[in-house]
Amino acid sequence: DVYKRQIMTQPSQSPCKSPFEPNERLRHLIGLHFHPEWGSAYWLNRQEKMGWNVPDRIRCMDDLWKLGPMPHEDLRTHPAKSFIPKAFHDQLTHFIVGETAGTSGKPSVTAFRRDEFQEAFISPFLKVVEITGFPKKETWLWVGPTGPHIIGKVVRELAKQTDCMDPFSIDFDPRWAKTLTNGSIARQRYLDHVTRQTMTVLEREDIGILFITPPALNALTPKLTHKQRGQIRGIHYGGMSLTPDMVNEFRSAFPGAVHLAGYGNTLFGVAMEIVDENRVHMDYFPMGERVVFQTVHCTNPNAPPTSWPPQATKSNEPGRVLFHRLDESCLLVGMLERDQAILIPPTPRAIALGARTCGLRNPRPLESMTENIQLGIY
Repeated sequence: DVYKRQIMTQPSQSPCKSPFEPNERLRHLIGLHFHPEWGSAYWLNRQEKMGWNVPDRIRCMDDLWKLGPMPHEDLRTHPAKSFIPKAFHDQLTHFIVGETAGTSGKPSVTAFRRDEFQEAFISPFLKVVEITGFPKKETWLWVGPTGPHIIGKVVRELAKQTDCMDPFSIDFDPRWAKTLTNGSIARQRYLDHVTRQTMTVLEREDIGILFITPPALNALTPKLTHKQRGQIRGIHYGGMSLTPDMVNEFRSAFPGAVHLAGYGNTLFGVAMEIVDENRVHMDYFPMGERVVFQTVHCTNPNAPPTSWPPQATKSNEPGRVLFHRLDESCLLVGMLERDQAILIPPTPRAIALGARTCGLRNPRPLESMTENIQLGIY
């Protein structure tokens, strides 16, 4: 009880606003998740199997490798509640649950405490809105999935916190779309179904902001008149990777809009672009210290790394994305992503917005994975 009261009376329950130094903050999180009474069931079980006391050995960021890689299958099979420290189980009404799209297998699941949800998904966007002039007080249309996908919960907050009404949206099931063969008539019919719904909303409502996946926007653009494209004041891209050429073409098609993309997923949140100009690279930066990116030599998605920790890539060398999510609500360590990217230091502009760790340049699916995953339209 004493320990639990100490947790609840921390100066800030948002890790991004923690007064601690990174290593002190890490020790706080390790002490929470591995506390024998108030910790998270998942990590306490992992500790028992490892056979050593984690808080004794994990004292700084470099020690995180001792925990090994994060098994993707655990996030597909363990209940979301098992990752939440027991200290918060009497506050579960403050948690938001999300599932991944299941692109590379069964969906993974996680939960965010509301303040950490804000820091993971909402605050980074709001910071970039202020410096890019992304419009406020406009009506949003979300062309993407809702249902169990956390992005559908994010868009409602993005609209609300930019002084907009609840966003319009369409019926969009990416899991069904991914069962349809790429290039098939069925896949095209589904994309047409999405586009028709979008056009219905655009013809009826005064939409100022599109939050949309790149394939959906690519299908929609030729169906819009010059006047309709001119009414769009902001476009926020999500759900799939983008190239600089794609964004530059969309900027030409929608010249009156501010264009912003985010790189992220259900498990860790979002890293944002911080400028809207002609793209040479797609650069994304996480805000705060709750997410740490690394890029490593590990390109076989069907086999574990040959060594742990895996070898880090050199400067300007693309490698497989690995992240650590350091939240009180959920600790994910050594999580290998399906994407490759170049690790880049935060720019002065990114640092001014709160970036404390490295960002990613030009993330895209691993070449070795493109034959094994269904990307579809989300």
